[in-house]
Amino acid sequence: MKKTIMVRILIIITAGMIWINWGVVWSGENKLSSSAGNSGWQENKLIAHAFGGINGASYTNSYEAFITNYKRGYRLFEVDLVQTTDGELVARHDWSHRLQPDLTTHRGQNVSTLQFANSLIMGKFHPLTLPDILKLLQQYPDFDLIVDTKANSKEQIQQQFSHLVNEVQRTDPALLDRIIPEIFSPEMYDTVMGIFPFPNKMYSLYKTGASAESIVEFVRNKNFTAVAMPVYRVYLNPNLVPALNKFGVKSYVHTVNSKPVMQILSSFGVHGFYTDQEETPEELMLAGASPGHDFMEYLSSRLVNIRNVVMKVRNNGYK
Repeated sequence: MKKTIMVRILIIITAGMIWINWGVVWSGENKLSSSAGNSGWQENKLIAHAFGGINGASYTNSYEAFITNYKRGYRLFEVDLVQTTDGELVARHDWSHRLQPDLTTHRGQNVSTLQFANSLIMGKFHPLTLPDILKLLQQYPDFDLIVDTKANSKEQIQQQFSHLVNEVQRTDPALLDRIIPEIFSPEMYDTVMGIFPFPNKMYSLYKTGASAESIVEFVRNKNFTAVAMPVYRVYLNPNLVPALNKFGVKSYVHTVNSKPVMQILSSFGVHGFYTDQEETPEELMLAGASPGHDFMEYLSSRLVNIRNVVMKVRNNGYK
């Protein structure tokens, strides 16, 4: 118990020294209004990151990862999508050689859908194209899918989401209600929602250095009901999560693979977590475990990294 208290005090003190220059979310009663009501997918506190961990591997976005974690009880999944040279969307986080070594020489520049589909991930897991993923949505009608696209330019965003929406509408338009795009900026919001007004969406903060106040304002104005953020954001802006909670907006933190860390962040008001852990959601969310040696090492490294992240973001000109 004493360890837990000391850990929380340490986090608060460290965060307090950092967030002063980042702005505070002032939550006066007359400043913000409540967001739209929550949808059923937010009843899930755990998100299987990149379709979840499997056999000690992460980021596979593979068929086996989905099936394994669906059987574990996950009903909210995240998938990474990139585009091949022939315009298809495929489930891939990046083009590093560890995932599909035989495609290393291409580095994503000349990879066709056929080449991707014929290359086993890590030599043993089956890759998924968008049509494959839509079949899973049809075969397993009780899960929802968060989509993390890797496009950065407006043109790429338009290409990817136009293709995504067209493919889903051709397959089964009702599936669009179960696809939750991650939105990274106000500009991306306008582009994506201009293509299709997704009823469920998530504002994701890992590409932005926006102030806490502007985040809350944007989320409120656009009726988001969920926000995704890296762990360090909880420490940088200690009143961001409570401010979002006040207006019914759920906070999901990524990527967290430690049960004690989940419990500490939950005490800050965090609703849920992206995870690679190969446990059932019930096992991961069990209460009562106290922070141990692994958590203390994790915390020590995080506190060192927080300031480095802050300086990097600020040096890049973010506000």
